[in-house]
Amino acid sequence: MKPLTKNTNIFLTRVALCWGLLGISQPLNAQSPANIASFISNVRSVQFEQLCFQHSIACADIGKAAHLTTDLIYQLFDTERTKNPLQRTNVINQIAQLYAAKDIKVVNKRLKLSDFFVVKKDRVFGGYAILIRQLERQQLGRRKLAYVIAFKGTYVGLEDPNDLAANVAGLPVNMYSNAAVLIHEGFKNYAGSVFADEKSKELVSEILRRQKQPNTDIEVLITGHSLGGTAILYAAMLADAGVLPANMKIMVFGAPAFTQQNFQQRYPALVSRITRVETEGDFLSYEKPGLMRPIYDTLSYIPLGKPIKATAPEEYRELMQEREIVLKQYQASSSPESRANYFNVMQKVIAAQSNIHVYSYRYFYEYYRRTQGANLNRNVNR
Repeated sequence: MKPLTKNTNIFLTRVALCWGLLGISQPLNAQSPANIASFISNVRSVQFEQLCFQHSIACADIGKAAHLTTDLIYQLFDTERTKNPLQRTNVINQIAQLYAAKDIKVVNKRLKLSDFFVVKKDRVFGGYAILIRQLERQQLGRRKLAYVIAFKGTYVGLEDPNDLAANVAGLPVNMYSNAAVLIHEGFKNYAGSVFADEKSKELVSEILRRQKQPNTDIEVLITGHSLGGTAILYAAMLADAGVLPANMKIMVFGAPAFTQQNFQQRYPALVSRITRVETEGDFLSYEKPGLMRPIYDTLSYIPLGKPIKATAPEEYRELMQEREIVLKQYQASSSPESRANYFNVMQKVIAAQSNIHVYSYRYFYEYYRRTQGANLNRNVNR
């Protein structure tokens, strides 16, 4: 049997994307805490652990952002979806404690499926983000002002089609009508809907005003997980509005590639401020043999920023070895048995890669919290 063709690979990859999206649509408590803890314990990033050993501020930045974007923001969204005000207050308090927050606002631009058919034609399914103002600090006669803007990743459900619509609208479009910067259309809509919100405009105006003040240091952390990789596009919109790239940090977790080379050429100073955290085996990873790589190559999408990599659990590596064996059998024979074996293993691979995408990034917060301990507040002020 001939090797799988490019078109077949792309077709199988699209199937993998849909299957993966269904996998990550499971509620966060779909696995027991014990299973999640065991899963996280088998993930490791030598790069990240070295940062923590050095007591680098990057350890705290990555660890806390991972907790916010891969856990707390999903919890917050779920409390709003289920209309549970008590639980919502609890999650808001956790976020406030994590970032010593002075003020927290939520931007929710999402549409219901029924709304989409009755509103104006130029409306798009919108995004979800948290805007955080941290408490002002004084250090050596200078004011320290910090902000956090976090984007929620994928939630898939028929009652809330926003994320599914954003993910599958993947063809390259211009970022602006007069700027030939090609990006993923759904991600553009997700980031743009948040940027256009009045709460976001108010925050941006404040940042622009404050960065002009003397003896004032500004830091804006823009972060997200999965679809929340639109944080990069939001950061580009901030830069176009006048926020200095030197005042920004961008951190994304398990984010897909969604821009072409011309984005990097237009925003070189901004791209140098991006940290891309990814775990081996994440189904959205750019690295081969990632299931999405054929689509990235077809659309000329490239990843951005400095990578911080984590290794996958040993069980996943063993599964990939099994995949290689049955793939060779499938390519050598057209028997129903070899085909069934191949798709059975692929089902396990996709399930494993979905779990990696959902749960593995919690390792970064758990390791940070475990190793920094009493140094947590001291590191934040460095």
